[in-house]
Amino acid sequence: MVNKEKKGIWITNGLLSQFSSSWTMLKQAIENCPDEYWYGTDKDWNFSRTVYHIIETQEFYMRSSPDGMVWGKLLGNLENKDLSAETVYPSKGILIGSLDEINKQISNYLKSIEFESLLQKDDFKWFSSIFEKLLYLLRHNAHHLGELGRMLREWDCKRMKWQ
Repeated sequence: MVNKEKKGIWITNGLLSQFSSSWTMLKQAIENCPDEYWYGTDKDWNFSRTVYHIIETQEFYMRSSPDGMVWGKLLGNLENKDLSAETVYPSKGILIGSLDEINKQISNYLKSIEFESLLQKDDFKWFSSIFEKLLYLLRHNAHHLGELGRMLREWDCKRMKWQ
């Protein structure tokens, strides 16, 4: 019989592996997007905005509570900005840096969390456990990675490699 500690290690290592793979794919998507498409808008959505959304949502769900999240902090003051302007969404370099930070954050988190803690609820009331929240986040990332992959394919660009 496998003890709880070993099960916890298997689960957290599995989650860490999947998050790392999704971040590798996201980094490839950013790097493979030609500059002329980075800020281009198609039906009120664009590549840079999708990347930003993935990273910001990761930050949101890695918290223990939805309260107090500062949405759009990498965007600066939007009060006098044209939301369709290139200056609104961060550059590739800034988002890759943010991606590296988020990757470190989740890596440290999953390396330190106890198995029993994964089964606990936090203040995200719509999830039954922290484990469910993490699975949701992986699914969310996969959905948007698919959108980015579709955009790269339609533009006949180098695509992400499956990780």
